[in-house]
Amino acid sequence: MSQSKILIADDDKDTCRYIEQHLAILETKEDLQVSIDFAYDRDSALAYLEQNSKQPYDLAIVDLWMPDASGVVDREAGLKILERCKKLKPNPAVIIITGYSSSNSALRAMGLGAVDYIQRPIDYTALMAQVKQTLEIQKLKVADTQTVGDAFDEYEIIGSSKAMIEVMKQVGQIAQMDADVFIYGASGTGKELIAHAIHKHSPRKNGPFRVVNCTAFPKEQVEAELFGIARKAATQVDPRPGKFLEASGGTLFLDEIGEMDIDIQPKLLRAIEQKEIQGIGKEVQQVDVRIIAATNRNLTEAIAKGLFRDDLYYRLSGFFTIHLPLLRDRESDIQRLANYFLRKYAQRFDKNYIYGFEEDMLTILTEYPWPGNVRELEKDIQYAVVTCKGKFISPDDLPLKFRTSHTSIIPNTSDTQSITPNTTDIQSYQDTAIMRQLLDIDTLKEAKEHFEKLFLEWKLKRNDWNIKSTARQLDTSRKNLHKKIKDYGLQRNSKNM
Repeated sequence: MSQSKILIADDDKDTCRYIEQHLAILETKEDLQVSIDFAYDRDSALAYLEQNSKQPYDLAIVDLWMPDASGVVDREAGLKILERCKKLKPNPAVIIITGYSSSNSALRAMGLGAVDYIQRPIDYTALMAQVKQTLEIQKLKVADTQTVGDAFDEYEIIGSSKAMIEVMKQVGQIAQMDADVFIYGASGTGKELIAHAIHKHSPRKNGPFRVVNCTAFPKEQVEAELFGIARKAATQVDPRPGKFLEASGGTLFLDEIGEMDIDIQPKLLRAIEQKEIQGIGKEVQQVDVRIIAATNRNLTEAIAKGLFRDDLYYRLSGFFTIHLPLLRDRESDIQRLANYFLRKYAQRFDKNYIYGFEEDMLTILTEYPWPGNVRELEKDIQYAVVTCKGKFISPDDLPLKFRTSHTSIIPNTSDTQSITPNTTDIQSYQDTAIMRQLLDIDTLKEAKEHFEKLFLEWKLKRNDWNIKSTARQLDTSRKNLHKKIKDYGLQRNSKNM
């Protein structure tokens, strides 16, 4: 049985003794072996960390406010110890304890990587549960560092759905032909990944791959960014060669070209057709570059509105066009993508102990419509990895949108006659109705009161109407909570939630 090392840093010796007693009970119940060091001031704690740097502690339980060696109270002592812990390899997990909590210190502690931020009076049962889980995770981090140890290709395309197989067949065929390509796809579908795949499998693969986001530059700067600008040609603008020249011998990817200002489009058309450019204050130059352009915009509508030139459109779309599917149209890829992003961010955030997803997660992920497509899925899995404290990602680790209003599965009005709402659908309608009630309130005072009532009712139900636990969670007195319950007429069997 391996032994876990714990550092307890707190100037309150009674607290240290109580934690030690509860750890002794935990050892007996959970068949653990724990060695403990105590530090009663900031400097002693830092010294212990240095002395044990070759075999770091598994866990440090640290008071936020502690004196230094001279007895002067340091209100950020716990944060300084936390910062030092994070520099050790392997780094100890840290639990912050404080009787002087604030939103700022909580934010900083969790932002620096503390596994928990516990307020006094300490709930020792909850603390021991957190200690047990943390020690288990620390062992997994040491024993399982290879779980997510592979290097990640940022441009890897994940997918085995029929829709993506067809796209990749196109990419394979088009890549070998040194012709320009046009990619259509909604935001977040992976247009840059496809462009990079074309470049990577083309005869130009050893040349540069440059990207221009046509929405990222003001109208006045787009010309200089694309074609370059000579020294002293304009005030407050640095000289540059331009992306066309930078991509010479390789590929230039023009992302969101549908947003390009129409005044620059004739010059872009000439550069694509003639393969020659003229930067601001420069001579005409020949360029050898393959163009891949992409947009999420309906360009035929833009042409009708006079926002996009039809000759540029026909020139871009005249050779090869690839249409990327929405994520909701490639449902079978969602789990593969989620697992890929889990491994990617578990490695990045040193959370290799996260094995995977709980069983019900796949249903939640596949039922969500993903308006932001793969990019949205990636950001949500990244969030879940950051917040996850266990071995498996659970629904509670997902962003709030998955846990509050289930608007994602409310059917479209065109489909409602053919669909019988299930329990989840009904709940989503109720959640939406509650939100609309809030938004329809006229005054801020009424809105605050209405929200407080809903909030208290929700917390009470989550705690099975345990007044003591709910009051502690809400950081209020039981007397005050009873008063609120009476004022709002809350009842245990209320059906409003």
